[in-house]
Parts: sequence; C-alpha cells; structure tokens
Amino acid sequence: MKGPPIRLPAALEDEPRQIIQTAFTFAQQGKAPAIDVERCLRIMSPTRFLNALWSELVVSASVGEMESCRRIATFVLAMPRSPITPPLLPIFLHLVVPSLIFAIDQQQPLPDQTIKVELLVTVVSSALTAALHLEIGIHLVTGEHRFALGQPSSAMARKFAADLRARQDNTSRAILQRMASSQSFAANFPVFMTELG
Repeated sequence: MKGPPIRLPAALEDEPRQIIQTAFTFAQQGKAPAIDVERCLRIMSPTRFLNALWSELVVSASVGEMESCRRIATFVLAMPRSPITPPLLPIFLHLVVPSLIFAIDQQQPLPDQTIKVELLVTVVSSALTAALHLEIGIHLVTGEHRFALGQPSSAMARKFAADLRARQDNTSRAILQRMASSQSFAANFPVFMTELG
C-alpha cells in the first residue's frame, strides 16, 4: 500500500530552479554553465523540472539571451545520462510541449507569443539535431544503432510533427512553418518539409 507523497522542504524543492538560474547567470557572464540534471530529477519529477527549465528559458529569451537558451536547453534535453535517468527529450516533446503550446496560443499580447514560439522552435530544432548527431556518432564509433535518448530522433520528430498537425491551432502551425523553413533542419528531418508545399 502506497502512503501519501513525501513533502520536501521548500528550500530543497526550489533547488532545481536555483541550479537552472545559476546556469543562465554563468552563460550570460561568458562562463561555462553547468546543470546537475540527475540531482534535479532526484528532487522533482521530469515534467516539473522541464516546466521549471521552460520558465527560466522564457525569462532569458525575453532579455535577448536566445543563444544561451539554445545551448542550455540542448544540453539538458539531448545529453545522454545514466541508465536510471529518464531521457528528457521525448518527455519534453510529447508531454510538456503540448501544454506549452496551449498556453502560448491563449496568450496576449502578440510579442510575448512570438518570443515563446521562436524559443520553442529554437529549443526543439536544436535538441532534435543534437540527438541526430549523437545517434550518428554512436553508430560511427560502435557500429551499433543505439538510441541513447530512448528512441530515434527521426521517430521523435515524426511524432512531434504529427502532434502539431493534429492540433490545428495557430501556435502549432507557426512552429511547423518555422521548422520547415529551416533548410538544414528540414533536410535532417524531412517530415517537416511537407509544410512548405
């Protein structure tokens, strides 16, 4: 029989957000940012951690730190971790992004919406591209087709594109169009090319 969930002290519960904020501070100062993802995931669930990450990404993007956002998000989402740590990219794409899209689509004013759409496109395209390069690297070194992030990047991209098409909202259409308009991204993930037709 399962008891009630254990309630963590507020200071410990807030530690992942502080770790993320410190990484952004370091990035803005030109220092190498570091995020102990495994520690964060011992404190909070993957979806809560990814939502906290998104909140900090939005703050940084709104002050023009899109490159820092791209680098930190790609590290968190696309770096392989220990076998007991869940792969975060599929969780982000298929569980977190749908709620983000819904929130963005409901948001006013338009400039805030535009920044968040651009941030989402930047994060997803960069993380999927990094996942693809990781797969190619593993294959070249080991000769095996192993997927360190839980599933092939092509499968994640295909499901993500299908989910966006099924949503039929303005935010999803804008994301699809922006991803399709990136020639290098669409060449790596042709499932997005149909959006330009």
